[in-house]
Amino acid sequence: MMIIITLALVINAVVADEEKYDLPLLDMKEIARNPVELKSFLDCLLDRAPCKEVYQGYRDLAPESIREACGKCTTELKIFAYIFFDTLKTFVPEEYQNFRNKYDPDNIYIDRLEEEVSKYRFAALAS
Repeated sequence: MMIIITLALVINAVVADEEKYDLPLLDMKEIARNPVELKSFLDCLLDRAPCKEVYQGYRDLAPESIREACGKCTTELKIFAYIFFDTLKTFVPEEYQNFRNKYDPDNIYIDRLEEEVSKYRFAALAS
């Protein structure tokens, strides 16, 4: 019986691990330092321009990841999200509001998402 329980736990852990997002890891700090690149990324996310191939997956998964407070995000993606929100709020607050309006017009999800990714603030500072 103990073997069955152990096997079930291992299978559950493997399945849970497989449910993480598989996105190319972007250097959000580098994007933030480049106004042209930041605009390109934001224009993609906000449907104002076509996405570069590397950004497309981020736009595709944004609605789900926001609703689920980044539940399927890897640690690296949570760090990325923390830097993303910090960049918007600090340097382009109007775009932060545009992002909120597009992805969370009823103000239900983004605060919870930001609370979750803020747990990675120190990791973001160290990266």
